[in-house]
Amino acid sequence: MAKWLCTVCNIYVYDEERGDSQTGISPNTEVSEFPDSWKCPVCGAAKDKLVIIPEEEYWQKARAYTDFTEKKEEKRSILVGVDNPLTVPEFRQEYGMPLGLRGIGQGLTYLANFSALSRYRLKKRLISKHEDPFIETDFLGTKVSMPVLGAPMSGLSYVSNITEEDFAYNILEGCKVAGTIGCTGNTSRDYEMIHPAIMALKKVNGHGVNIFKPQSQDVLIDLIKQSEKEKAVAAGVDIDGAGSVNFALAGKPVYRKTIDEIKELRNSTGLPFIIKGVMCIEDALAAAEAGADVIGISNHGGRVLDSGLGVADVLPEIVKAVRDTDNGENIVITADGGVRTGFDVVKMLALGADFVLLGRPLAREAVSNGVEGVRRILEYLRTDIKIAMIMTSCNTLEDINEGILMREP
Repeated sequence: MAKWLCTVCNIYVYDEERGDSQTGISPNTEVSEFPDSWKCPVCGAAKDKLVIIPEEEYWQKARAYTDFTEKKEEKRSILVGVDNPLTVPEFRQEYGMPLGLRGIGQGLTYLANFSALSRYRLKKRLISKHEDPFIETDFLGTKVSMPVLGAPMSGLSYVSNITEEDFAYNILEGCKVAGTIGCTGNTSRDYEMIHPAIMALKKVNGHGVNIFKPQSQDVLIDLIKQSEKEKAVAAGVDIDGAGSVNFALAGKPVYRKTIDEIKELRNSTGLPFIIKGVMCIEDALAAAEAGADVIGISNHGGRVLDSGLGVADVLPEIVKAVRDTDNGENIVITADGGVRTGFDVVKMLALGADFVLLGRPLAREAVSNGVEGVRRILEYLRTDIKIAMIMTSCNTLEDINEGILMREP
């Protein structure tokens, strides 16, 4: 009988002859006989994401799934290291295979995010006055429980049995419950009247940020105005969505943007305006010149350009360049890429980011455990941020700087 692999998480395997007691499937059950409500116990994907694999590949991957199921004390949606290709090598992108949550091409940019962060180590310093770290702050005038935001993500409906609107809502509401702010992505799927991200924003009474792909000016201005109508915290453009394959396949062209075009978008709204997807000084200075209130240093999780640098590699020099501009001290700088723990968050803050965006870990929880899963992951991060600050003698966010970092040769 056939053996199967979930193409979304690349961990779950199923042997028709053995069945799977974890999901209530009896021995000698074919995948076609699974109930429509069946979900992958690792990532929540539907049964149509299972593909037949050779016997040899099944046994290679069976150990990882067995290790997962034996962790009885953990929530089954959380697998330690599952988002880290350095500890789970099979999460590197297989060339020519669907992206899922992995990186484009050979996954070199995706891997670079992890290696760039790993080159920095935190300097333990303990002989100092002890205070409970204060990590509350505000993002564009909205108070948040920590300098962590939910990254803009979308497209999960392509690889799981969740709608775009429900996914966006789970991110926004989960972040809201955790005391912070989430962002929505921009799906390439067609929608009837109102964009799923706008619908999700409406459900949380505007407590979120809408980030859109760089489509035509008319489309973008209309979406930004809808965000403003729903009283979003901010709106913006993910400029490195210019190479989006999904949007091209859907017949929705995406474009690089000129400074004048960004200025037009900036001037179309009274909301704070975000330019996300910056990975070089030239783009950062152009975004500042165009009037961006927030500049997001990001390589789209390594999913748009292979062979790029890690975010932590370029963050310090971009921060310095932006701060040296006329209005540079007032521009908010965010960073994302390879962030999985509160310790990673502290590293990014020490390298100059004002806020850190968290993506993949929230996406997995939003699909499988909804609002509560998103909240729980953010609470884990909040605890680790405080531990990192205590162990590096940082009592406030202002105390976090490059002095607490050591870079490996």
